[in-house]
Amino acid sequence: MSGRGEPPDGRLGGGSDGEDEFRVVFDESFVRAAVLHEPTAQERIRTGRGPRRLRRIFGVPAGTFRVVAVAVVVVLVMTGALYFGARRGHPTSVRTSGGPAVLIRVSLVPGEGVAVSSGPYGTDPFAGTAAATWHDGRAGITLPDLAGTAHFSAPQVRETFELVRDFVSSTQLDPNVWRGARPTAALGAMESDQRDHLTAALDHPADDDLHAATGWVTRFDPALVSAADTKARIMAVATASEPHTGELRFTVDGIVAYAIRGPGAPVWTRFVVHRVWEFAVDAAALRHGTLHVVRITTIAAPQACTPDTAAFFRPMAATTAPPAGTGTPHPGTDPWRLGAATEATCGILGAAV
Repeated sequence: MSGRGEPPDGRLGGGSDGEDEFRVVFDESFVRAAVLHEPTAQERIRTGRGPRRLRRIFGVPAGTFRVVAVAVVVVLVMTGALYFGARRGHPTSVRTSGGPAVLIRVSLVPGEGVAVSSGPYGTDPFAGTAAATWHDGRAGITLPDLAGTAHFSAPQVRETFELVRDFVSSTQLDPNVWRGARPTAALGAMESDQRDHLTAALDHPADDDLHAATGWVTRFDPALVSAADTKARIMAVATASEPHTGELRFTVDGIVAYAIRGPGAPVWTRFVVHRVWEFAVDAAALRHGTLHVVRITTIAAPQACTPDTAAFFRPMAATTAPPAGTGTPHPGTDPWRLGAATEATCGILGAAV
């Protein structure tokens, strides 16, 4: 048979050997008409046909490889966070100080030969005293050494010092606080539990080492002292240290000299309050801009040793005689000297103020 055409009908004759031969002839149109279709993956899934091959990455099943990869990424992220956290200098130890502030108060009555200082209203009440060259505001609160510590940088020490400055100036130098208002700036710089502690002491003062308003702030009975006519000078020195890992301690030793005047009185009287504040700050408190007050020691002079000084300071006038039997004196305390302190609650004023 020569050429290509439609396949012949019937049986074709064989060769000379007599065998029958069946032949099928495919031309180009027949091939083009054939439909070739490779099932897709989805079709194999629906029909259940076709093999499912387990994918491997570097010889590991793909699912297992993905789990391991996610775990490695998590470990790397956590390691990086710990590393950079340590590089930022934040310590991991817990602050050792806590709880309410301890308030130690000492009143000094004039001893023999020590007079209460007073003078005509309108004259300089600080002339001839150490307070003559002191500042009348927060500039009088200084930090001579601004160096950092093991876990707190110099900028962090400066930031904490500014909080301390706000606290001291708010509680000691604000005329509104002198007459009984709340020390807003100090309250804003305190931890929440100590903020409640101070608020309770201001609202319900008690003659103890926790709830005396005058253990925190300087304020006078408005019926006895005119806050508008009161003047103040301050000299305070702050020091910073890190006695425990991750806890920055600030100690402020300060003296405030007040010239007070009774309503309509023709004279002024000097009154000195010497305080030592102890503050603690850790990394968390520094991030929130808060302080923890550990202890405040207060020496006030001249003042009688009576329980009614918990709510207001009650300065002695020049004509007031020291009351008898109001405490055990601790002689010779000089409230002008930084570092002066006493363990007694009542002392003898060893130098004129």
